[in-house]
Amino acid sequence: MNDLVARALSAADISSSKEPQGLCRSDGKRPDGLSLIPWQSGVSLVWDVTVVCPLADSYVASAARQAGSAAELAASKKMDKYTSLAADYHFQPIAVEMLGPINDSACFGAQN
Repeated sequence: MNDLVARALSAADISSSKEPQGLCRSDGKRPDGLSLIPWQSGVSLVWDVTVVCPLADSYVASAARQAGSAAELAASKKMDKYTSLAADYHFQPIAVEMLGPINDSACFGAQN
């Protein structure tokens, strides 16, 4: 999935770096990618992709109530994990459910 995001940005003539060095959370993990030019309001885009299974114990209750809720929950968790980057970068979680839905903010044309 990360390769797809990087290729989509490249197709739009937006240079990016996958797993950028120097952008670490407090636990040492890095986001999946970084745009090398300003994305919005003069800051670069940082993204992190996750694929979730709505049938997993941690998501099944919400997934039973609403399609796409597992992706939204996973995206919310990613936002919490990367709050330290929010001051200097535009962070975009991309959460895709194995059975289809994607989180709203990662959809083309969505307003953030």
